[in-house]
Amino acid sequence: AFYEGKIHAISGPSGSGKSSILYLIDGLIPHMYQGKLEGQVYLRGKDITEVLPRYRCGDIGFVMQNPDSQFCTYTVEEELAFGMENLGLPVEEMSLRIKEALDFVGMSGSEEMDLNNLSGGQKQKVAIASVLVTKPSILLLDEPTANLDPESRRQIFDLIVRLSREQNITIIIVEHNIAEIIGEVDRFLALDKDGKLLIDCEKGSAEEAAWIEANSHDPQLPHREPVVHTDAPIIEIENLNFAYPIPGKKRAKGRQIIRDLSLNIYKQDFLAIVGENGVGKSTLMKLLFKVNQPDSGEIRIYGKALRSYHTKELYNQMGLVFQNPENQFITNTVSDEMLFSLKRVKISQEEKEKQVHAMLEKFHLEHEKEKSPFALSQGQKRRLSVASMLLTDQAILFLDEPTYGQDFENRQELMKDMQELVEQGITIVMITHDLSLVKQYATRVVRIEDGTVVKDVSTEEYFA
Repeated sequence: AFYEGKIHAISGPSGSGKSSILYLIDGLIPHMYQGKLEGQVYLRGKDITEVLPRYRCGDIGFVMQNPDSQFCTYTVEEELAFGMENLGLPVEEMSLRIKEALDFVGMSGSEEMDLNNLSGGQKQKVAIASVLVTKPSILLLDEPTANLDPESRRQIFDLIVRLSREQNITIIIVEHNIAEIIGEVDRFLALDKDGKLLIDCEKGSAEEAAWIEANSHDPQLPHREPVVHTDAPIIEIENLNFAYPIPGKKRAKGRQIIRDLSLNIYKQDFLAIVGENGVGKSTLMKLLFKVNQPDSGEIRIYGKALRSYHTKELYNQMGLVFQNPENQFITNTVSDEMLFSLKRVKISQEEKEKQVHAMLEKFHLEHEKEKSPFALSQGQKRRLSVASMLLTDQAILFLDEPTYGQDFENRQELMKDMQELVEQGITIVMITHDLSLVKQYATRVVRIEDGTVVKDVSTEEYFA
């Protein structure tokens, strides 16, 4: 049960059904997602199980795990206006609500920004703002801080508390970083791996405290021998500059995202790139994979200019695990998605299937192999995206927020797999906000601020 004006937090392992609870409340289950449904959903005493989502939207707002999946327009202002236009609000009221919502989420003045050019964290903030403008009485949030830096996470959690305390909005939040908000949660719920309710308690209970202690981890900095690079770097970035174009203006450029950035990456680096949202971390990866072209500067891979690489040649050298897993899924089943990665590998079909089976078992996806990749939980989607990339033999692997949507156990398993790859000669470059994992596994930390490298040191020095 959920109570009016209160903050409720739901936690549990990846794939335990946390998001499904939100889908039930919003009506996506059973009206959009097929399956067997037993029981009822009551809103203020009325059975709404058969009420379509479009008739619930006036009361219930939903911010999903992947903000791209709910965007309908091109710019920030258009996205925030879209829901209000459907409600028939006057233009003056819409303008006022847009400004208020953007102020709330810390994105004042971003109305004309192209959604495609935002960082993952900025997109999440816009998704939250686009729901707030419709003034829902119930707000569902599915891991709203997963892609945010620590300061942005604090801002969003502060916002959630204000919405509950000042506007009496009922908050139901699914969250892995539960320790960061638990002090403000009125009711805490936890599911076990089979989707059964394990804990349902009020703030400050013994059950809540025991769960937090068991699921909070502050690893010690492991002892590592200093790394001395004697070989030439395998990736060289020199004086890189880039600004996204302004929508509708072919030659005009917006705010500069990458600014005179220089960086060398060496064989067997386990490199963590950190920094606040919007400083250019994901944009740098797009430039490395020729998704965007730099305005100036030079990138060399194994001494060869990046612009000289054909796409196939480049992708034989480097692999990328996207921030949003759905962006790289192209088949109808988990098994086929894995097999597609081996499409051009010259081994027998039997050997391909054997490798796929082993990798699915390794990432706890063997029971999901006949499911659509898009029907998996966010944590399972992330594991699938990593598993399919690991089937290939690229020498350099880039990961954009690889632990997004993962519980502690799966985060640890994934990082141990990355560590093994480094020991086998693979180079890992990881964008992340999870500093506990950086501390535990990375050998080198690069911090980016305002589009340029401000710190490039060993992990020991970074956390000293």
